[in-house]
Amino acid sequence: MNSIPFPADIEFQQLLNEAGAIRWGVADAVPVDEAVHSAYLRWIAEGYHADMDYLDRHEELRADPRLLLDGTSSVISIAIPYRHPDSRRINPAARIASYALGDDYHDVVRKRLKAVAEAIEKRSGGATRICVDTAPIHERYWAIRAGVGRQGRSGQIIVPGAGTYCFLAEILTTVRFTPTSPLPGNPCGSCRRCIEACPGGALSSSHPFDARRCLSYLTIEHRGPLPSEPRLQGCLYGCDRCSEVCPHNSHPAYTTLPEFTPRPALLDISAQQIMSMDTEEYTRLFRRSPMKRAKLDGLRRNAIRLIEEKLVEC
Repeated sequence: MNSIPFPADIEFQQLLNEAGAIRWGVADAVPVDEAVHSAYLRWIAEGYHADMDYLDRHEELRADPRLLLDGTSSVISIAIPYRHPDSRRINPAARIASYALGDDYHDVVRKRLKAVAEAIEKRSGGATRICVDTAPIHERYWAIRAGVGRQGRSGQIIVPGAGTYCFLAEILTTVRFTPTSPLPGNPCGSCRRCIEACPGGALSSSHPFDARRCLSYLTIEHRGPLPSEPRLQGCLYGCDRCSEVCPHNSHPAYTTLPEFTPRPALLDISAQQIMSMDTEEYTRLFRRSPMKRAKLDGLRRNAIRLIEEKLVEC
């Protein structure tokens, strides 16, 4: 089947810029490489995904994007920076991951990319589907295939000129656009900063990423009591340590979207504030925030641990 070039005119590029995209590329919609998918299944089988059971669902869909949209011919991968200069002002005693300081990216990115998807449909007559983190799709795999970035030792996608502080999203379409080429080379070389900085030892040269020891997983996704180890080391919600030490983030591309501007109240929040927060205040402060993922009970659990760790240090 013949392919057509991805739109490069000013109007279409403006739509992508307005969506906050810093880089994008196209890959043919074909089954995921067998070695890659098999490695993912082994990762699941060995329990490295902890209790994130949703990662073990819809195996067939995850292995073939064509099952997510009938007639899919192309996967358009898009990187959207979320880091904001004010993120550096976060309270180090109650750290919140940069991505969570503004509005919920699921809603923001989907809404922003809607104009791009509609333009594709209008110009080509083809169908589209926007995927933002919730669909069973190997997002990092498609970002690599489309030449949007390369995977680092942290497991994150390193986007040229933007680093790792990027959301990934996909637009599946029945239009067959000419694919772009993967980026060559190893982005990390001999660097091991992310492995050495990981507080819980979730990153290692001897085993795959272990969510069970990741502070982002423990403070966000984990339900129930926290394990005695690892220590939270000031992390209230998420971590960011692997990104903070990555040389590719020495001069990150900052977001252009106002929705990702950090909420001042979150930059100054403390564990004590979380402990005294009632449901009404929680609902008001975290309206349209991705931090709702942990619920008030989860944030209180994390705050208690932070206070306990601080008392031990004293």
